[in-house]
Amino acid sequence: MVDRKQIPPSWEVVKHSEIAEINPKLPFKNIDDNTEVSFLPMKLVEEEKNIFYLTEFRKYKDVKKGFTPFTNGDVIFAKITPCMENGKCVVLHDLKNEVGFGSTEFHVSRPRECVIAKYIFYSIIQQQFRRIAESNMTGSVGQKRVTTLFFSEFEIPLPPFPEQHRIVSKIEELFSELDKGIESLKTAHQQLKIYRQAVLKWAFEGRLTEEWRKENSILNTAYDYLRQVSEIRKKNFLEAKKNGIKRIEKNYDFEFRRSEEIKTWANATLNKLIYIAGRIGWRGLTKDEYTIEGPMFLSVHSLNYGKYVEFKDAYHISEERYLESPEIMLKEKDILLCKDGAGIGKIGIINKLPSEATVNSSLLIIRGMEIFIPEFLYHLLSGPKLQGIVRKRITGSATPHLFQNDIRKFELLIPPLEEQHQIVSEIETRLSVCDKLEETITTALRQGDALRQSILKKAFEGRLVEQDPNDEPASKLLERIKADKVKGMTKDDTRKKKIPKG
Repeated sequence: MVDRKQIPPSWEVVKHSEIAEINPKLPFKNIDDNTEVSFLPMKLVEEEKNIFYLTEFRKYKDVKKGFTPFTNGDVIFAKITPCMENGKCVVLHDLKNEVGFGSTEFHVSRPRECVIAKYIFYSIIQQQFRRIAESNMTGSVGQKRVTTLFFSEFEIPLPPFPEQHRIVSKIEELFSELDKGIESLKTAHQQLKIYRQAVLKWAFEGRLTEEWRKENSILNTAYDYLRQVSEIRKKNFLEAKKNGIKRIEKNYDFEFRRSEEIKTWANATLNKLIYIAGRIGWRGLTKDEYTIEGPMFLSVHSLNYGKYVEFKDAYHISEERYLESPEIMLKEKDILLCKDGAGIGKIGIINKLPSEATVNSSLLIIRGMEIFIPEFLYHLLSGPKLQGIVRKRITGSATPHLFQNDIRKFELLIPPLEEQHQIVSEIETRLSVCDKLEETITTALRQGDALRQSILKKAFEGRLVEQDPNDEPASKLLERIKADKVKGMTKDDTRKKKIPKG
């Protein structure tokens, strides 16, 4: 409800249907069936921006039934959830032959004389209006709609006609300035993403620790260390085999070589250097097998909270089911990587494992063993090289999937352990600055949205532009609208325009 005390004396409060025709017929007669007209599906209408794309055309005969008709100057408003809440609403123009058809999920508002279409548009694009409309929707979940009755009966504060022009002009001036600022913020946000990936790229090329290497004498090169690891692993393997232990991985015969790029580093693939495991050949859980307590059963949802794995959304399973798969029992500092579905490429590291836990079939467990510190491996797998593999999987398959071999064959330069610690420090110092900047940008973008709504609120309370005492009051405008409606009702359909020839 509009508070009449909040608007200027020269304004009126009216029902939408008093100043616009709601879901009207086309104002043309005798349209030829072969006339080409614009076709506007919901997907070609942007949210909140008054932008749409006229890229589709149909013959009139193919759309005159079963679609919503409209013409230039009409305001169309998505009535179905979630398009309504998201603000799919535009003022139409440049329709082919002045005629368009679109989804039946649009309401149409055709402003009457002396009412500006953009004034109605800005009124119904307000979040406040959409919240009220949402609370008045009818229908089942996922199919809720704004009724024609609500769309017709909601109240709009109506200013004098010249003031409508001033209000629309001022809104667009302020929104234009705001959009420039928001675009700059979005550009900065995108540049931060690029910089993050650049930091990770530089880190694993040795560029972030170039000065550190000059200042620190490293006694053991990565090549020498890998050779020691290989010898120790071989010794342990042979002892285990001698003691009759079966099914142990022969993980000592990995390939590596001295790096030509950085003398103290080594070249290798991750194959056999790390521990990697996933749930394979495991009978899935039924709903009644989830328990209230017991070991946690993690899914990709646990990777939605940033760097660290979150446990609050985890299901629980019985101890018996947990013990079926010892190879994927989680340990502190394990890295979890989503290998398929919509979350492919998401990654997290375990910090403070609260209890026994395992993973579902969408996650891989990766451990750096004695060769990588966990945070180094986490940042390595978060970097542009692996994410490039993920992008290829996404574009190359309807159901993208990351295989263990994608990780095993991952080629990299390996620094000594001491330098890995320094690299992690350099990365996290820079990314911490990025986090603070990103938080500032996100806050500013939220403030931009709030400012946009504040501008609209002021506009429809008569506080955005000056009132002119020489303006004809809205009451006179309403009288003319009512008189024109009466005249229109006394005429037959010959008053309709002929459609321009396309």
